[in-house]
Amino acid sequence: MVDSDGKAVTGAAVTVRSHDTGFTQSASSGSSGEYLFPSLPVGTYQLTVVMNGFSIYLQNGLLLTVNQAATQNVVLRVGQVAQQITVNANSSLVTLDSPAVGQLVDQQSIVSLPLNGREVQQLVFLTPGAVNVSAQNCGYNCEGGVMPGEQYAKINGGGANGVYYLLDGVDYNDTYINANIPFPSPDGIQEFNIQTTNMSAVYGNASGGVANVLTKSGTDQIHGDAFEFLRNYDLDARNYFATSPDPLKQNQFGATLGGPILKTRMFYFGSYQGTRTTTTANGQVAFVPTAAERQGDFSDLLPATQLVDPATGKPFLNNQLPSVSPVATYILQHIPLPNGPGRQLTYNGSPLAQNTDEFLIKTDYNLGKHHLSGHYLQTNYTVPLFSPEAANVNILQTNTNSPENLVLKHISVVDIYAISSKFLLSSYFGYTSQDGTTLPPAPFNMADAGVNIAQPTNTGGIKSTTLGLSVGGGFYIGSSIYGLWNRGDQSLREVATLSKGNHEIQFGGEVLRVRLPMGNTYLENGQFGFYNNLTGDNTSDFLLGQMSNFSQGGGYYLNFTGINWTLFAQDNWKVSPRVTLSAGLRWDPFFPYTDSLGRVACFVPGSQSVRYPNAPVGVLFGGNNHDAGCPKSSVYANPNNYGPRFGFATQLTSDGKTSLRGGAGYYYEEPNTVELQDIVGIPPFAPVINLTDISLADPYGSAGVANPFPAQFGPRNPGPDATFPSDISFSQIFDRHFRLPQILTWNLTLERGLGEGWLVRAAYMGNKAARLTGTADQEVGQLELNYAVYIPGESTEANTQQRRVYPTFGPINSINSGVNGNYNALQLTLDKRFTRGFSFLANFTWSKNLDDFAPFLSGTNTCPCGRYFDYGPDTGDVSKFLRLSGNYLLPRVPFKGPMDKAINGWQLSGIASWQAGFPFTIYATDDNSFSGIGQDRADLTVPSVQDAVLSKSRPHSQLIQEWFKTTAFTQNKIGTFGDTGKNILGGPRYFDTDLALLKNTKNDREGVASVPSRIL
Repeated sequence: MVDSDGKAVTGAAVTVRSHDTGFTQSASSGSSGEYLFPSLPVGTYQLTVVMNGFSIYLQNGLLLTVNQAATQNVVLRVGQVAQQITVNANSSLVTLDSPAVGQLVDQQSIVSLPLNGREVQQLVFLTPGAVNVSAQNCGYNCEGGVMPGEQYAKINGGGANGVYYLLDGVDYNDTYINANIPFPSPDGIQEFNIQTTNMSAVYGNASGGVANVLTKSGTDQIHGDAFEFLRNYDLDARNYFATSPDPLKQNQFGATLGGPILKTRMFYFGSYQGTRTTTTANGQVAFVPTAAERQGDFSDLLPATQLVDPATGKPFLNNQLPSVSPVATYILQHIPLPNGPGRQLTYNGSPLAQNTDEFLIKTDYNLGKHHLSGHYLQTNYTVPLFSPEAANVNILQTNTNSPENLVLKHISVVDIYAISSKFLLSSYFGYTSQDGTTLPPAPFNMADAGVNIAQPTNTGGIKSTTLGLSVGGGFYIGSSIYGLWNRGDQSLREVATLSKGNHEIQFGGEVLRVRLPMGNTYLENGQFGFYNNLTGDNTSDFLLGQMSNFSQGGGYYLNFTGINWTLFAQDNWKVSPRVTLSAGLRWDPFFPYTDSLGRVACFVPGSQSVRYPNAPVGVLFGGNNHDAGCPKSSVYANPNNYGPRFGFATQLTSDGKTSLRGGAGYYYEEPNTVELQDIVGIPPFAPVINLTDISLADPYGSAGVANPFPAQFGPRNPGPDATFPSDISFSQIFDRHFRLPQILTWNLTLERGLGEGWLVRAAYMGNKAARLTGTADQEVGQLELNYAVYIPGESTEANTQQRRVYPTFGPINSINSGVNGNYNALQLTLDKRFTRGFSFLANFTWSKNLDDFAPFLSGTNTCPCGRYFDYGPDTGDVSKFLRLSGNYLLPRVPFKGPMDKAINGWQLSGIASWQAGFPFTIYATDDNSFSGIGQDRADLTVPSVQDAVLSKSRPHSQLIQEWFKTTAFTQNKIGTFGDTGKNILGGPRYFDTDLALLKNTKNDREGVASVPSRIL
């Protein structure tokens, strides 16, 4: 704040007043003319400055958004206090006082942009550097008990689940997969803001960014709307392999209402949205045995493929199998014959109905120096059970249906306490509960089919009919399991803000208590795999009844709790009117969560357990009475996670329209609790047995292994005399020295304001990531400890177990903090604030993301030789992408009365996305490395991988038939892992456009009723 000569004005009285609620705060200018309102509710404000000897300064229309560090420089003119200078303008889009980089989506765009399914969380992908990697990771329709709309957003090379979400400033995350939980409908949201780099130390638990979503509040005027959105498939394109589009019918309806309880003091707001969806996934493709092959006649494969007896290596005469497995015959009774060329079967999935009901209630109260706010949100989601009759059924349809019943509850309480004009205390409390059940939809299980294995009975009184059978290159039968997916957390965040001279100092801490009482029948029904072409063809293996791999477990039963603690301090120093420096430090200690019964273990070769003396040598146990050498949680605490951060912001030009900002900082991220579910599948609580090269009809008998089930189906907590099965596998087990992922980020950002409400931004973003991890549910970061050693001339599939590093164990997949990565990007943004009926946002990113995670769909690292073998483009590495979005209010025609309501009020909005394809890896079909890992890659038959790239300008039918030159690849040489790299080829480019045409009609009273017509 300065006078007309540019000198600082000290002691001026500064007041802001909310246009919507009348909320008021006051401050005074300091010795350098600075003034600060550290935490205001979002909205439109009036700024008033009063100082003796000067005219009153009054500015209207100041729009404050979520997480915005708004700057409004004031020039006072000499005059009488009775005189008044009024300015009607908004604050600049250019950020001058904060190094934080992010993206704001305002309420106008939230309501009008055509979001698929009206899912607000999709707005995160309008952010520069954000890539949707939900399809590359396990989430909704993969993990149990996960709601639709929970998504994976990879931002600036951070983790696939590296975005931390806040709703009204309170934790709003599914800690199970570290993703968002579904937000309220767009009609209940005020603003969506995401910070992606140079974040204040106040924010953490994120490697990619922090999204702060604000719900609407009531005002002094009653306002509301009612809406209904109908969507069908009349204009939908069909799946390339389908004869018709998916028969989608979606109805979304609801209303909002807000207003005053006490004028200028207490307000209410509420919203409801219901969604009813029915559809079928048409055009599903599988490759199933022909009629002749179902009788054991594989002569159609000759002369290209000669089948052999897996036991003797001798060829089957004329490719005739000596017998056909009765189990295979039973299953094939429920799979139709091919209806396309060769083995191709094209079919439609099962009918799928989804019902969602969402309720939000919110109250705001201005009480003296306190601004109180709280909300209650509940979402109910159900998918009814569809189980086709056993007779005349296509069992493959169960792959597309997962019956479940889920309930989300979320509570927030926020208190912003202005202790004085210089000191503010902000308190945020949150409670999240997610409870749900999934059911198995198949009409039979593998025991019904004739397999000699036990099936679980602890399934809530219903028959356990989960199926899991895969024929490599052919077909897959998979259905959901019975499970209780209960979880939740409670959070408390305290932020103190002190304004002292040119410094804004913030300090405080967070506490997040996580609970995970879950139980499910994962692996209890068995997993059956035919991958290694034991006869020369995987489908022939299935008909003969000779499996490559069989797994069965005791289920996952757990009850973990734990607390995440955080402390932070931040200083934002206004060095001069044009320069701001920020420095912060965040402490994110890691104290591992604990299971109530200590159902965790450590793999320590050569050590003998005292807790369970009969355990195999090398397995120690955690818990309250844990073995020496194995911590209570199976992981040692890691308190030394310090995240220093530094940033700067400079105003380059005197008109305040150009800024240069930058900085660097360390960020940490807590692990998701999927990892905790994965590690409890151990004996004696719930073992996992993994067998190779065995009979489909009798896995245990053919392997000469005692069947531990049903005796060792969970949940169980035996005493110290417990017995242990042989060939124990660890599908996941923590490295005792597991550490939190650590990301060092840096950036430099140049911004320039243009004309009325335009902003141009150019930014360089970079990071270096260390100690990354993954369970293969998200990134593939597991390390195989028990691979089979290749012995030239002596290695076979049959002696895999004898050649393992630890021959008395099956695979041991360590959740290991050993992955490294890096990211570099150029980002360009053009942003137009909504003025004169028009807003626009465009951003372009050109990036490279490299790491040594294993390729997509791998279980562990590829090669025992080291992580370096998997160094290459990340699975989510989209090198170029462009996002466009905007709103345009058609010009008003000067009509009155009914004609005005009919002709005017039309609005056009849209979102367009273009991006390069996701990279992919070329795998070998056989385990020619004889490592038992099963992730061998192909060898090249051409001089360079570029010789395998075919023209993208070919006809569409040719692109579908052969995307790359398949003859450029062949099986890897015996004893090797392949000579091609990870993710060496790029998939098809992606382009998507959503358009909406909306009609807004004012009623005779205050408020607006929206009647949208939408074309997608």
